[in-house]
Amino acid sequence: PDRGPLARLVLGGTGRAARLLLRACREEAAEMERAVAATSSERAKTVDYGLRIAAQEQIGLAYAGWDRLLNRVALPAWRTGRWPSRLDAGVVAALTELSRRDRLADDFTTRLGERPACDLLEEPGTVDEATSLLAARLFHGEPAGRGPEWLPVDWEEYADEVVDRTWRTEAARLHRILDELGVPDGGRPDGAEPGGATLDRVLEHLAVPAGTAPAGPGHLPELTEEELATASDDELALRTGVDIGGGAQAARSARPRPAGVPQPGGEVRRQVAERAEQLASALAAEVAREEAGVPAVAPAPVGQGADETLWAGGRLPLCPLQPPRTGRELLAEHVVAMVCCSAMDTAGAQPGLDWLDGPVLLVRGRRVADLGGRVAGLVEHGDGAALRAWVQGNGVRSDKPVRLV
Repeated sequence: PDRGPLARLVLGGTGRAARLLLRACREEAAEMERAVAATSSERAKTVDYGLRIAAQEQIGLAYAGWDRLLNRVALPAWRTGRWPSRLDAGVVAALTELSRRDRLADDFTTRLGERPACDLLEEPGTVDEATSLLAARLFHGEPAGRGPEWLPVDWEEYADEVVDRTWRTEAARLHRILDELGVPDGGRPDGAEPGGATLDRVLEHLAVPAGTAPAGPGHLPELTEEELATASDDELALRTGVDIGGGAQAARSARPRPAGVPQPGGEVRRQVAERAEQLASALAAEVAREEAGVPAVAPAPVGQGADETLWAGGRLPLCPLQPPRTGRELLAEHVVAMVCCSAMDTAGAQPGLDWLDGPVLLVRGRRVADLGGRVAGLVEHGDGAALRAWVQGNGVRSDKPVRLV
């Protein structure tokens, strides 16, 4: 609200006095913090070792729950201009889901169902909403006001408002870059049936042509088409050398190529790698331009303090969650988005939300968890066999255009 000159003068003086007092007691506060930590450490030594270790592990799991919720659930929403308005309720759901997956988190479910843990969630939600908006400003840096491009979103609307919108936006960006690079749309040569925004267009641009196979760890000679369609990320990582889950990188060595399989020419491999690198660089530049399009920080009004300028001027985020994504990471995300859009439009798949992993694709009501390795094989090695097998095995029409944003 607009305050008069007298109110601004009084509040400005109060703010300066508060900052002066806080600076004066900075050393004492630090000493008190160290003393509390030392005392807590000494008292913790008297607790049974087993209980202490279990408590430390549960604290780590609680931190992991918050970390997953912010990085994999909230951050995709913030990037689309939506901020989840019930983060506290979300972390309860995330910890409950964590308790189902990890035996060390068994106590979370019972504790979250007892008072006073649920007291906050039984309120109308004002505190939760304010906390959620504060987290969005601290970790992502969007403005505090609400406008057409910055709106709250409920968890019930997350799949449609965030997941579907994100995938279709990324698919549209991918095809826009392909248009700028002059990549053919995959339609008929006579132009009677244009291809449009199809998954085939992406696969043909990034994959080694049929009849050749990329040399090195990306080759999958031992897998049949049926095995490719059902192989897990770990199985694919054993053969591609792409570490999807963290446990297969040790098996990077490739198996020998059977006799009779033609060796691809070095020129073909080089061209495929150059196309992927060019597309990744163009995507990174486009995303950087879009992010740079956020309005610049306005100059501080006369008489406004540094702290007020920080909040009102938009000099945020104070604590960015993730470093900037590389071009290859962006390319993999956009290809995954294109696959998901094609599955939704032609095979009846649906967008969904996993409390620990964020946006997920649901095919016939079941979560798809093995797209990462297949897309990584395509992006890193030009090997589209595993991805094509999954597409065909799930009834996805890769030749049909998808609906874009």
